[in-house]
Amino acid sequence: MNGLPPNCGAVLEWGIRGSLLSYMERDPAFEIETTGGATFSLKDGVHMDGRVDAEGVLFLDGSVVLRAHAGALIVPLIGVQVNREALTIDDPGEDRDELAAKPGRLALVKLEEVAGADDGTLVYGTRLAAEADALFMFNYIPDTPFDPLRIRLSVR
Repeated sequence: MNGLPPNCGAVLEWGIRGSLLSYMERDPAFEIETTGGATFSLKDGVHMDGRVDAEGVLFLDGSVVLRAHAGALIVPLIGVQVNREALTIDDPGEDRDELAAKPGRLALVKLEEVAGADDGTLVYGTRLAAEADALFMFNYIPDTPFDPLRIRLSVR
């Protein structure tokens, strides 16, 4: 099975990467933009609600965009989807008109399940996906560890 348990609600919690956030936070112009009920704090990271479809893909509501250095460094958590292999986002390199018709996908981090709890929480180790290193101005090479990702599942 490639997906998450199908047809259930879910909450994603992810700290992203502590050292990256510390670096971004030092920029006086650091910006946090959230939409659609998604939240972010430096202490708790990203919190997004969503639903797992029949194929086991988690579609998350809202977005979180972090910007530093006048937008030269951006973490665009827009159109976030998760399956058992990766967390993907709308490809920020795609043309806006093309995105409106059908967004391209970019794997941000690869997932490796490290634990599952009896309370319906799945915990994944995360590593930077090969195609996402340009987002971080090539300061992180592919397979660089990022923070663990938690998905709390609930039957609707």
